[in-house]
Amino acid sequence: MRIIGGKYKGRRLYSMPKRKDTRLLRPTTDRVKESVFSILDEYLEGTRFLDLFAGTGNVGIEAISRGVREVVFVESDKRFCELIKKNLKSLGISPDKYRIICDDFVKALKKLGRGGAKFDFIYADPPYEKGYYTKIVNLVKNLNLLDENGLLMLEEPKKNPFLPEGSRWIVERRHYGTTTLTFLNFSQPEAEDSNV
Repeated sequence: MRIIGGKYKGRRLYSMPKRKDTRLLRPTTDRVKESVFSILDEYLEGTRFLDLFAGTGNVGIEAISRGVREVVFVESDKRFCELIKKNLKSLGISPDKYRIICDDFVKALKKLGRGGAKFDFIYADPPYEKGYYTKIVNLVKNLNLLDENGLLMLEEPKKNPFLPEGSRWIVERRHYGTTTLTFLNFSQPEAEDSNV
């Protein structure tokens, strides 16, 4: 894995050695990452970014490289939390640019919500098979974690996306191989969505 743009462009990131007891890591591909950040690039400077299910920290570190003010990494696996720290340290990124929460995503989001945290961008790449999408969307929306024009970005399986086409919350949806990337904004007129 490598940083594809910004201050740390071309720098490589550490990944977890393959072991039987390590959960399957499905890092965000360079193709998906490049598309996300080509869309967001001009809007990133000085913003706050939440990297949910952060894994190696790949996406959040890319955001730091491109000028965000602060990234919060949320990851439940302590081994990956240590790996995020290792990657940040290897790049010499100042601790005032990030925060790492090593906890279950529900607890982490509730903690952030209680603290009044607001983000311009939230990137969520949960394990496809766990079906966390309803919880993620409800928590982000109900805890008011996004600024008014903020975006929640969900990596989803292309064959079974979370929200149907035409949902009022969908700003854009892009497909890459077996992956669908959905951009959501919750400052739309109230109406009922059956999936949430």
